[in-house]
Amino acid sequence: MSDEVTRVTKVHPASGRVLRVRFAGERRNRELDMTGLIARSPHFAPLDDAESFAKVVIVEDGLGVAWPIQTKWGRLDVSASTLRRIAEEQEPMTGEDFAEWRTILGLSLTEAAKLLGVGRRTIMGYLKKDELPSVVAIACRALARDKHLLAAHYVPARKINRPAA
Repeated sequence: MSDEVTRVTKVHPASGRVLRVRFAGERRNRELDMTGLIARSPHFAPLDDAESFAKVVIVEDGLGVAWPIQTKWGRLDVSASTLRRIAEEQEPMTGEDFAEWRTILGLSLTEAAKLLGVGRRTIMGYLKKDELPSVVAIACRALARDKHLLAAHYVPARKINRPAA
């Protein structure tokens, strides 16, 4: 686990419910679509108004962003670590990313196909794509993040030789 704390160094509203955010240590801005968070959380409902959404500022020395809106839960804010997680989840997954995912999890083409419920040819096609379907990216990230989820759905393609107990 890294001791580095996630910090926001720049934040600006972009079009719609999108924030343009730069994190400490990064050279590029990321665009985070906050539409889902606003729609799914009563806490963030006040940000459905474009004028309110545009008033975003960095708070707590970059540990988060906030809006000048008080709710019954307190100040309307989002931590930098939550913003980073949203940014990572919204990044498109490329064929190269998919190959790295397979390598990290130690999956054969057949095992990846069984895990994702597709054929081997589909997996080989994913390896060549510029951008995979978002549902595949979501599934891959969830499986990489949660070892229990992976264990619950993993089917080895080859017999595992284990010493007798």
